[in-house]
Amino acid sequence: MSTSLLEHLSHGRFNFLRPDPVDIRRALPTIDRLPAPERIFLEDETATPLVGFPILVSKALHALDGALGDYLQAEEGAQFAYRNRDSFDTKVYNAKWERYRGLLAQALKNAIGSSFGSKYPDIFWLHHSQFAASYFRGIPKRLLRLDLTIGRDFGDEIKYRVFQKWIDKVFDTTYDTVHELASVTGDKEEILFPSILTLMRDNVLIFTEEHVSRDLSELSSYFNGYLKTDGRDFRQRLQAVQEWHAKSLGSDEVLKSAVLHLMRTDPGQEAEVLLTHAGYLSFLSSHFSYSDSSFPTAEQVKVWEGLLLRLQEFELLQALRKMLVPIEIEEDSFVSRDRSTNTTWVGGPPVLRLSSATRPIDFTSAWVVDPLVHRFGLVYDISDFSATISMLGKAEKTAIGHAFRMTFDFQRKVNLVAEDLHLRLEKYLGDGAFYSGRHARNLLIAAIRLQRLYSEAIAKDFPFNRGLRIAVNFGEYRLLPLDSGGQETTFEYFGHGLVELSRLTTGKKTQEVDEFKTYLIGQGYPEKTVAKFFEPMMSKSSDLVSKDEEERSFFAYINQNGTLVNEGIVATEPYLSHLGSFEDLYFGYEKRRGYVIVPLVEKSGDKLLVGLRKLGFGKFKGLDQMPIFEVIDAASWNLEKLQKVPKMNLLAALEKVFATNITAAK
Repeated sequence: MSTSLLEHLSHGRFNFLRPDPVDIRRALPTIDRLPAPERIFLEDETATPLVGFPILVSKALHALDGALGDYLQAEEGAQFAYRNRDSFDTKVYNAKWERYRGLLAQALKNAIGSSFGSKYPDIFWLHHSQFAASYFRGIPKRLLRLDLTIGRDFGDEIKYRVFQKWIDKVFDTTYDTVHELASVTGDKEEILFPSILTLMRDNVLIFTEEHVSRDLSELSSYFNGYLKTDGRDFRQRLQAVQEWHAKSLGSDEVLKSAVLHLMRTDPGQEAEVLLTHAGYLSFLSSHFSYSDSSFPTAEQVKVWEGLLLRLQEFELLQALRKMLVPIEIEEDSFVSRDRSTNTTWVGGPPVLRLSSATRPIDFTSAWVVDPLVHRFGLVYDISDFSATISMLGKAEKTAIGHAFRMTFDFQRKVNLVAEDLHLRLEKYLGDGAFYSGRHARNLLIAAIRLQRLYSEAIAKDFPFNRGLRIAVNFGEYRLLPLDSGGQETTFEYFGHGLVELSRLTTGKKTQEVDEFKTYLIGQGYPEKTVAKFFEPMMSKSSDLVSKDEEERSFFAYINQNGTLVNEGIVATEPYLSHLGSFEDLYFGYEKRRGYVIVPLVEKSGDKLLVGLRKLGFGKFKGLDQMPIFEVIDAASWNLEKLQKVPKMNLLAALEKVFATNITAAK
């Protein structure tokens, strides 16, 4: 079970359930199948996030809720007409059912058939049951207003007859939808069928109530219309045994000792809380001073024990329903209205503006959750990693083991940097890794720190010493869901953003030649023979090498063919545009290279100087031509000796330096 869900429920406030993981699992053994809530970040993404299920409140979802209300109203009218020995319009009744059935079937098909995991049918029924419960709860009062006699005598019974008619039809519709999907996907129907729906059907409280107090005052219709028992008498007897029990705990040492040692519970807690322990009322009923005439009878004790389990299930599902976070779209932004209290707000409840990275659940769309996301991405790649591996393969085993231990240690330090800067490791790439993040500046800091880690590793004889290439971007990614078998769905990143990072990292066109050379060496061909074979081709490429650029430890430039040569850090223009504004920028020059120096502040408060310059436009296979920017570690530069940039944004300053560089080159 997801720790986040367990922790969230364990901190909840319940009337009939102890917020203890063991008791929660005992009350609801299927808890492992329920979805885990998500973190929903506010607009600036620095505030404490909400925890829950983001539900997109669209017109289509309103239409589904409205169709359910219309059908239940028609069913309620049909049951009333039956009791009143009157006729009703079957044509209208059938039309309302068909409209609701069609919308429900489509939403179920989307939720069950979504490739983003099996949790969405459960979340759908949490949402749909919430609307249903608000309707069913009001049936008896509506019937009283419609006809005092029928409402008083049959209102509670009609409530549960409407529920039974509805739930039977809902199950038929769900089975039909599951059968249709199973024939397409090849999955077993029992796997596709949402188990939470069966739980909700078997416990009618979930679909018919919104809240139950400890005095059970909200369950009058449940006792009268469903259990067919005197609810008032039951509650009075339960109240009487609670009062007797509270007095007995203060004077009966045997009872107090039994509570302390057998139940391992503090006898000083509220007496009514002890009664919510399964089997405790049955234990009390055998006490010598227990009064059958005033307290719950033997039959009522059985009713209480059965009801207690249903109440605990209801409270758990209701706690999950409270995690539903309705999200609306206003001016192309996600917003949620804080309705966490019953306060009447002048002008409406407060509006919470959410992060643009929020991915709300839309049951009326085929995907349910849009697979397209925009993220900041960072990829690092150790140069000639495969070639070095091939060379190490000819060395002694101790040398190979030492090399991989150093690689492991390097990756561990990289992950510590990523964790410190709240970057998420999305995948290992064999000779590097891909990270995503929500804050642009953190990726820039991470890139510089990774470069420094690599330099430290090289100083300690790191065998993979042919360079480190890093690329950062802000781009479009698509998430491919992978079935992890747990509550939380894992995702694989793919799409344009990852392709872009891959091209930016590898850069030069000779990459395919390098890979083929590595392959031949790996097949056993002598390295000198392979090098001699490719020498004519490589000599042509060497004419395009910039010696001024490559004399640096880390470098990036665009050669005369318009090909990116990256042995340092590069970034894209959309990424730089998300860095925000800076109070101060500086111009810095190194030989004929002009940079804009950006002061960043790390978590420790230390200042980190980063140099940026526009390289020009790069050409990449499968991608449009785009501007590329080099990123350097400017720690050795002295800000006091640099010229401040006049008031302009970062991209404008970079364009100015780029134009100056071109003019100087001419």
